[in-house]
Amino acid sequence: MRTIMTGAVLAILSLSAQAYEFDFTARVTYTDGSLSGVSTDTVFSGHFLGNDPVNDYVDLPAPYNTMMASYSFASGEVTVSIGGHSVSMQSPSVRIYDNTGGNVEDGFSMDSGYAMAIDGVTYLSGALGFNLTTKPGNTGVINGLSLPGSIDVSAFDGHSSLTYGYMQRDGSQTGRIVGFEVLSVNVVPEPSSLALMGLGLTALVAAARRRQAQG
Repeated sequence: MRTIMTGAVLAILSLSAQAYEFDFTARVTYTDGSLSGVSTDTVFSGHFLGNDPVNDYVDLPAPYNTMMASYSFASGEVTVSIGGHSVSMQSPSVRIYDNTGGNVEDGFSMDSGYAMAIDGVTYLSGALGFNLTTKPGNTGVINGLSLPGSIDVSAFDGHSSLTYGYMQRDGSQTGRIVGFEVLSVNVVPEPSSLALMGLGLTALVAAARRRQAQG
């Protein structure tokens, strides 16, 4: 019985991971030319890691009537490798939209905090992020306001200016360095969670075999 309880506790703990992590790929749609080797259609990759997520708000009341959750993280980082350039930012956040009923139905957004470093040069007001949205009527992409375990980029709609990616040195009209479209987002299972799940399942299997042997 003790083995079964231990396995169950480990399995439950594995489901309460305190980190959120994903990789993404993207294609450049605009560049101001300041990054050597980066041009339109350059494909690049990025990595998001956020620890101890906190849901700041959910189900905004009237007059907004918006089904939206915003997650901040106690610590985290966004790193990007683009055309041989190394980019990093701190304090990322995630927003999730579910059936908002407006010009956007569902959505998933990632935004970095300030500052941004490119090849060791720091831009105090620099940031990077992207927004994936669906058109009115396309309500089956996001189901619930929890951090998703998988993200199907192809299920979102690239339309208007509501689906986009950006890298900017500051918020001015001339501050945008790169614009991009997101090609894929792959959620990464947390290694510690996988280890805990493995330990939990191993303990449960061992207990079941022991009971069969005794029977």
